[in-house]
Amino acid sequence: MKTLYIWLSSLLLLLGCILIVPHGDFREVGAVPRFWLGISVISLGFLLSWGLSVYTRYPAEVSNSKLGISQQAKRINNRINNNSIKTRLWQGVYKGFTKRISEKFFDTEFRPPSPPNLGGTRIQFDGKSPPKLGDLGGFNVANDTSQTTSKSLSIKYLRKLKTQHSGLNFWSTTILSRLLLLPMYPGDDVWRYLWEGYIQTLGFSPYHLPPNATELIPYHTEWWSLINHPTVSAIYPPVAQLGFRMLALIDLKVWLFKIAFILADLLICWLLSRRFGYHQAIFYAWNPLIIYSFAGGAHYDSWFILPLVAAWLVVDRKTESLRQTKITEIEEKLDSGKVAEYSPFTDRLMSSSDQSLTWWHWIASALLVGISMAVKWMSLPILGFLTWQAFRKVGVKLAIVVLLCGFLPFGITALQFCSSGECPLIPTGSVFVSHGRSAELIPYIVSEYWEPSRWVNWIYAFPLGLTVSWLILRSRNFQQFTEWYFFSLLILSPIIHAWYFTWIIPFAVPSRNLGVRLVSISAFVYFVLQHRMALGNYSWYLTPQERWWLWLPFVLGWFWTHYRNPNVALNQNSD
Repeated sequence: MKTLYIWLSSLLLLLGCILIVPHGDFREVGAVPRFWLGISVISLGFLLSWGLSVYTRYPAEVSNSKLGISQQAKRINNRINNNSIKTRLWQGVYKGFTKRISEKFFDTEFRPPSPPNLGGTRIQFDGKSPPKLGDLGGFNVANDTSQTTSKSLSIKYLRKLKTQHSGLNFWSTTILSRLLLLPMYPGDDVWRYLWEGYIQTLGFSPYHLPPNATELIPYHTEWWSLINHPTVSAIYPPVAQLGFRMLALIDLKVWLFKIAFILADLLICWLLSRRFGYHQAIFYAWNPLIIYSFAGGAHYDSWFILPLVAAWLVVDRKTESLRQTKITEIEEKLDSGKVAEYSPFTDRLMSSSDQSLTWWHWIASALLVGISMAVKWMSLPILGFLTWQAFRKVGVKLAIVVLLCGFLPFGITALQFCSSGECPLIPTGSVFVSHGRSAELIPYIVSEYWEPSRWVNWIYAFPLGLTVSWLILRSRNFQQFTEWYFFSLLILSPIIHAWYFTWIIPFAVPSRNLGVRLVSISAFVYFVLQHRMALGNYSWYLTPQERWWLWLPFVLGWFWTHYRNPNVALNQNSD
């Protein structure tokens, strides 16, 4: 059944990618409905991949909290429970494969060791040579050692084959789905990326001059008219601008920018697969919103997500490394028969994996969060959480170091854009920043009852600040804080684009939050705005029905997951 899920899901994902490639230019009438058709096929493949959850290495739901037993301990406990159907099935599979491998590699007939004979009558040898120990039902050293060795090797061999097969399916589908979308017409944001990188190579600052500035008229390109918001100067932070400039120095080609975003995307896939296994990482790697946003739409948000995921795994690395070492030790003992049941031995190993992080772990994580913050401003509260954790667990000196390291990437890269004492890195006076709206949730609800709020966006900084403060104090680990912070940010933000939901997806991999899974599909309702623009309607407002179709799956699925299992996001040890 698992193989069927994998191949059918892969086939649908790739078929859907082929279907959407010709329909990326949403300015064409009818492009969006045909785009939705291909996305529906990709989404069906994504839905089928949910069936792989029963094979994941890290189950999301925690139903056994006895003595704080972790997910891996529960998995091992279930595996060696002789009353479970899974164990009896495994025993049957093991006997068949062990027999084949034993006979093939060891030229030994497979015989399970017979139990020792502890009773019976005395045997008189009458001058005969004493029988071998195996003949008495005891432990035959030569035979049973061979059987134990073949058992251990066969299990390791099968486990290796299973991992290699899963890795081949995972990476072939992940990479092919991205490559298929390389020729797809991109979203309109990419033209601004190209432009801002281009004018930097000419010596101009995108923070000081908007695209329609008279000084830049001689440098207009053939695609200049495709730049969105030409009256607004750059809003992307300095590390993003540095990336645009480096790519523009190579060539001003959309495919080059797409490759840069895809490489960051694939690195995220690699990090998640290394940490959680291939079947769990499918939640991100085969996600339709992820596949389209970076490889198809050419949005640079993968640059923002990558350092955040790396920072998360750096903070978690030491604890997880020790825990995995102990799990491997337990499984090896189980494979060799040295530990036959869940015991105080395994409990002690599984529950004593917490170790404090070194200063270098904190500094590396802070630098990575700082890079992410210098790609998009939204990482700033995450740096605040990391600073608080450093203060709480180590002390004020480390907290200061973490805070300074977090601002270091931004400070270094921002200097080149500052002149005459000015660093206009955010165009606060623009309509887009002050009261722009796009597919929002809570600001829309508020505006329905309080009309003046429609023209001010800064008021939502207050509830977001209160929420962030509460999360900093209450969150137990990096993943829990980041997941809840992005959820709060998305529902409170006055400006939402479909690809903004990609920010939360990697942090929902361990919890497999239902709301995040559903919004990975429902977010494509957003593109009805592009469809109406192609028909000549430039209002850029979702109807109430469209808005609820986009948001309700996300919000209801989110709270359903946490209602059913309040600890679902805490399936890792605390940092």
